[in-house]
Amino acid sequence: MRSEWLGPRYPPLHRFYTGLIGLLAETLMHSAYTLTEARVLFELGHRPRHSATNPGGKTGFLARAFRLDVEPVASAVARDLQVDPAYVARILRKFSAVGLTEMCTGPAPLRPRVLSLTARGQTALAALHAATDRDLARLTAGLNDREAAELSDVLTRVRHLLGAAMPPERREAP
Repeated sequence: MRSEWLGPRYPPLHRFYTGLIGLLAETLMHSAYTLTEARVLFELGHRPRHSATNPGGKTGFLARAFRLDVEPVASAVARDLQVDPAYVARILRKFSAVGLTEMCTGPAPLRPRVLSLTARGQTALAALHAATDRDLARLTAGLNDREAAELSDVLTRVRHLLGAAMPPERREAP
């Protein structure tokens, strides 16, 4: 049975790679962001602009006053990351408060409100990308070209083998 063969090997492997890439650290790559916050920032920076509802009247006023208009975006990001929507909404509010995101009027003709990264948010995302690149360079510094190609092939194979077990809506493009 597969689980009998993999079972004893999984905990040491899990401890190895979570320690190697720092998943259990309080923040991601010594940044100001937790892993979930960094993933939300990444999602906002790499997706088409997010539209938010813009209800009119008292409902719209209250939604804007209490920043409730991030809820539809929070739900979409939360669904894709499989994180609690209320937690993502709190992250989006935090990002807005520190100037990483903004709600803008979208393009005509319907002009929906759109959530996007500000210049400050783009800078924060670029810093996370640079930190990721440095981490990858550190992890692979001792590999020669053949070993780097072998690692790439093995990672592609693992993604292929384990990706089939993921629900289709969680699979990423290659």
